[in-house]
Amino acid sequence: MFVEMVKVPAGSFKMGGGDLKNRPDALPTHHVTISRDFLIAKEPVKYELFAQFYREEYGEEPDAENYLGFVIGASWYEAELFCAWLSAKTGLAYRLPTEAEWEYCARNSRKFGIDRMCDLNLREWCFDWYDQYSADAQTDPAGPDSGMFKVVRGGFLDNPSRFNAYYLEVWARASLPPNYRHFPGDPNDFGRHNVGFRVVQGEPAKTNGKCAVIPLSLHVRQNRPPAKITSEKPYFRKRYLFPIPPDTASPEAIQAFGLNPLLRHHNHSPALEVAPNGDLIVSIYSSYHEYDPEVGLMGARLRYGADEWEMPDIWCNAVGVNDHAPLLFTDRDGTIFHFWGWPQLDNSFPFQFIYSKDNGATWSEVQFPKFSEKAEQVISQPVNTVVHAQDGYYYVPCDVRGESTSILWRSQDLINWEVPKGKTAGRHSTVVELKDGRLLAVGGKNTNIDGFMPQTISRDRGDTWEVNRTPFPAMASGQRPCVIRLQSGRLLYCGDFQTKLGKRPPGAADDQWGSFVAYSEDEGDTWVVKKLWGTQHKKQNPTQLGGSHTLGYSVCRQSPDGLIHIITSNNRPCLHLCFNEAWLLADTDQCPDDQELMLETAAEISNVKTYTEKYPDGRIKCTYDGGTAADGRFLLHGEEKWYYSCGALMTECSYQFGKRIGTCTHYSPEGDKIWEWEYREGGVALYKTYYGNNQLKTIGSYQNRIAHGWAERYAPDGKQESRVLFENGVIIKAE
Repeated sequence: MFVEMVKVPAGSFKMGGGDLKNRPDALPTHHVTISRDFLIAKEPVKYELFAQFYREEYGEEPDAENYLGFVIGASWYEAELFCAWLSAKTGLAYRLPTEAEWEYCARNSRKFGIDRMCDLNLREWCFDWYDQYSADAQTDPAGPDSGMFKVVRGGFLDNPSRFNAYYLEVWARASLPPNYRHFPGDPNDFGRHNVGFRVVQGEPAKTNGKCAVIPLSLHVRQNRPPAKITSEKPYFRKRYLFPIPPDTASPEAIQAFGLNPLLRHHNHSPALEVAPNGDLIVSIYSSYHEYDPEVGLMGARLRYGADEWEMPDIWCNAVGVNDHAPLLFTDRDGTIFHFWGWPQLDNSFPFQFIYSKDNGATWSEVQFPKFSEKAEQVISQPVNTVVHAQDGYYYVPCDVRGESTSILWRSQDLINWEVPKGKTAGRHSTVVELKDGRLLAVGGKNTNIDGFMPQTISRDRGDTWEVNRTPFPAMASGQRPCVIRLQSGRLLYCGDFQTKLGKRPPGAADDQWGSFVAYSEDEGDTWVVKKLWGTQHKKQNPTQLGGSHTLGYSVCRQSPDGLIHIITSNNRPCLHLCFNEAWLLADTDQCPDDQELMLETAAEISNVKTYTEKYPDGRIKCTYDGGTAADGRFLLHGEEKWYYSCGALMTECSYQFGKRIGTCTHYSPEGDKIWEWEYREGGVALYKTYYGNNQLKTIGSYQNRIAHGWAERYAPDGKQESRVLFENGVIIKAE
């Protein structure tokens, strides 16, 4: 026989484990029944057997490794093909174990006689697409129909020297893209991993008929009613990017509001892009500690015409891997790209990416870069801009390990990538193409020339760089500038006047504290600097930076309606600052107070129409009302309804001048409430979550997007489980 199998009897067990702060991805624990006996391999698949499959199927040896006789480094797809090959060879039905079967066997491995289920250096692919657990009891679960990552079991994935046996618990979850592996011919070790697999003989696994929910994919319109901001009148607006909680909030606060426990208080290194439909999309890493394997990417959307960002949620999260440094970019054809890195995963690629051709409603499989050259000092940490240059090359800036420099990976087809010979003069370099085709890199942190930030210019696609200094102050840790080209042709830069420790260049003016923007009419030879309005103190240690405000890690984009958007991090809360070029050019520094900056000023609206979008089969996808404000902005105004493709109501709410009013309710396809906002006067909003039977789960009160007042949590039987009192986003009393 090809594989030694062990019989596993049917049974039940409690699946999951961990705690809300350290390992919430394996919660909630839930009852699982394995309804039928099945056979599972006593050990993972041996290398020689896998090599035999490879030789017979592909006529060559596998580009995988032999770990103590077991195969590692194979992709999930190769494991699936091996199961099909083995089934054809033996006439028996083989497949990968479901995640539930794997954990059931691991919990009883000595009873059942199964080896190496939590080996220190060996991980195993499972059948399931990764999704968050439900508290509901389940029988023979096999995960959703689709997703972004496949489940990996057997322990952590990030560099094991950083972590203890906590990550080797039988309930510990991990996940990777199903196509993750080393590319044959790549002289680097990118994509080599320690994941193998074992097989199960039994009935086919049945998925649950659902898709793993990606929050950025909800409520996505494909059309954009026209709008153009009046160019003569200055416009400036400030918003809180995320509510508190989840931003800068404790695990207990996040739980009190019924939010995803994978959300964490430190949200940093944002990516921002404007979708072709006018929506703003943000991706930002969410963590307690920046380089832990529990760090995931949080996503949120400010829908075109709306005044408030949607509630954020985890959306791109390879569990057990540190998801880091997201970067969003919209190409000329409207394709949205999302790059990010895995800086703590051994042999990770310099970056990976997904893309969307429908404004983020659906996303591609994870893509990995192919290199034919040796790359040194690689750290998987993209910055905040991508250049698609006149010569057809794409340039993706990433930091360099062990140096305060950056490198611009380049490609003509987004598949095959080149290694430039040169590096910029700063870490976290932000890059823009000049009109004559040169590349201008500004930045970044922990580098300076006489106290000023360096800039580098390349005429040869990043192979060599000319270094000089900018007129901008240097930056330190916790800070990142951004530079983009505006629709007018001007260059725009944003950053801070001082370092984290309050240091400024010699001769800095007395009023040059805080944050600023600058524009250039002559391709960066000279700049006009203007102090930014509405900025805030550093999130932690606000007395740093000389007590001044900061943008933290900034990112900047301009939308088709002419508005310029800056997203900040490392302050409380993260901010969205929005202004037009008329404000940028206006000769005034008189800043209104925060209350005025955060106020929606529209009082009249014209040309209000009802818009409808449909699914390909003709069913209604959404209907919404909107019109044009006096300053030219499109604002939602009236009723809005969204429907699932099956025809069931998804969400219903009402707007007035872009702001939600009344009650906004989101339903499951079965008609049960999932969450609900109840908007009241004075900036008060109640946020509610529900169990599957319309039974209230949590209710909490926000005051201007910051938790204030009581938050209550209920058991499925309606009894109150807990009650906590918030003041300015912090729990001050618990009952």
